[in-house]
This record gives sequence, structure tokens and C-alpha cells, in this order.
Amino acid sequence: MYTRQQLPAIRGQFGQPYHLWMTQDFGDLGWNLVQKTVSQRRTHDVTLFIGGADNRFALMAKHSYPPGLFRSPSGLHPGEDVISGALREAREETGLSLLMKKFVLHITLDITHNKDIVTWESYVFHATTREVNMGAAERRGIQDARWASRNQLEKMNERLVATENGGLIYRARLNEAFLWGLDHGLTFREGHPKDYPLIEAALGLARIDSSIVQHSFWFIAEIDGLLAGTIALLPREDHMELTGLTTEPFFRGRGVGHALAEYAVDKWGDVDARNQMMSQRDMALPDELWLLTELPMYFQPVGFHIPNPNELRPSIKNRRGSRQTAMLYVPPV
Repeated sequence: MYTRQQLPAIRGQFGQPYHLWMTQDFGDLGWNLVQKTVSQRRTHDVTLFIGGADNRFALMAKHSYPPGLFRSPSGLHPGEDVISGALREAREETGLSLLMKKFVLHITLDITHNKDIVTWESYVFHATTREVNMGAAERRGIQDARWASRNQLEKMNERLVATENGGLIYRARLNEAFLWGLDHGLTFREGHPKDYPLIEAALGLARIDSSIVQHSFWFIAEIDGLLAGTIALLPREDHMELTGLTTEPFFRGRGVGHALAEYAVDKWGDVDARNQMMSQRDMALPDELWLLTELPMYFQPVGFHIPNPNELRPSIKNRRGSRQTAMLYVPPV
């Protein structure tokens, strides 16, 4: 099963994660390891933050790491089921059996080396265990495993960055993003007429036409009960349009925008959710999901692509501005 195919169901079961897009430069050694992994048809990993009974995290060290350097367990086999693969990795690298709790973070990482680039995906989960004793069941590549308090984990980030190793620097950045996401819960809900003034204010700040408000299906992201962003599905004559994406300034750079887009796409692709939307408006909804954007690269990690000109719908052609790119969502098959 391809990984992308699994994500909507995983988000439905373990929550909608923040979705960050990062860039990290790798040196020769790290780049060679990436190339080896890519040649094995793997461009993703599952990272596990395993919490113990005393609020410590399970960390592991590889043989290649400097003494005293640890990080959270990660890995995934090509084509492997994400959740069962995560449980296997935890068992192999820490010896622990665990309970998957929450999908906290999804990172799309552009790994750069000179003029080359590889895009990598990290799926980051919070898990718990009642077990205390650790010992990697499969010692290949694993030197040691130990518990660390949150304070120790945060200090470990400084050591990871100090190595000047691109892969370990990325792990420090991942740690920081995860801990922030764990502390600040991201939730979604449907927008209602009482939310329209709030939505109109957000659209005004983003310089988006507010005339779409009453004609769209709205979804609202909240962090700690505060408005974090908006997005909408707008029925057109010959397609459904993803529009109205806003992110509150205080939460920009946290991965809210991509998370909103994925949430709306998941809703659009869910048969029950679409039937509910159709019943609300007493109308049939178009099958194809399009968007117009000046930042096409931003939406590619969500599953949109730039179509051939002959695929463009008439209403898209008529409304597309000189700086806008039309993009079509292709559901995972």
C-alpha cells in the first residue's frame, strides 16, 4: 500500500496534524545515505515520540552517533503500512510495545545538496507505553536506548545542531516543531453563519474577495480555542473550488495552511461528508476539485498538480488571472 493512500484514514483515526514544509542542506555523507534510501524506493519515515509513565521520552542512538547523542526512533520500510511499521520500528529500536495516540506533525522536507534536491516526508506521532525497561530487540544499527525528560530532550536539540550534520540538524528542528504541536492542540470544525463576520475579517486581512462567504462550505482551524485559519469549498458550475485559505499572522509558519488544505480535501473526498454538504444546499456537487493560486508549489504536497491546458474547465479559463496557476487535485488511488 502506498503511503499517501493511507494518510486520509490515518488523519481520520489519529487527528489532523500540523503540516510544515522545511528545507535542509545535507553534506556529502548525509546526501549519499539519502540517495541509497531513495534507490530503495523510500522517501519517507515515521518518527515516534514515545512517552513513558513518568513523562519521559524514549530515545535511541545509532552506532555512528557521537557519544551521548540520542534522538527519537524513526524509520519505515518501502510500501509498509504506516501504523504497523511504526509499531515495528518502536519494538526494534527501543524494545517497547506502545499505543499510538496522536498524529501531531507531518513535515515535507526538501533535502538539498549543491544543486540537487530530494523531497522527504516525515510522519510524526505521539505514542505512549506502560513499559519501563528498554532494550532494542534488533541491535543492527542501534547502539543504545534510554529515557530522557523533556528538558533533556530540548537540550539534546542543541547538541544535534552543534554536529553541523544536516540530518541531525533536521531532527532537532523536527523535535522543536513536535513539542510545540504537542503543547498547542490543532482542531477543526465546520463554519456556520455566526462565523461569517470572523471569516470576512480573515479574508479581508488576506485580501481575498469576501463575496464567496455565503456561497461556500467553510472549515475553521483553531489552536488553543483561538482562530488559526480558514478554508472553503466553493461549488462552481463545472467543478468544486478550494478557496478562502487564510492563516492568522500569529500562527504562520506552524503548518496550519497545509493542514487546512488537507482537512478540506479529506472532507471533499469523504462520501458521507459530501452527502451532508449536498443535503445542506439541496444540490449535487461537482466531482473535480480545483484551485487558482499564485503559489502552485505550496499545494503540491497536499496532492494538487498542474494539469495540461486541455484539462482546464471553462469557468477556470474564464477566471484565471495572469499570475494565477490552475491546479487539479488527484485523489490517491
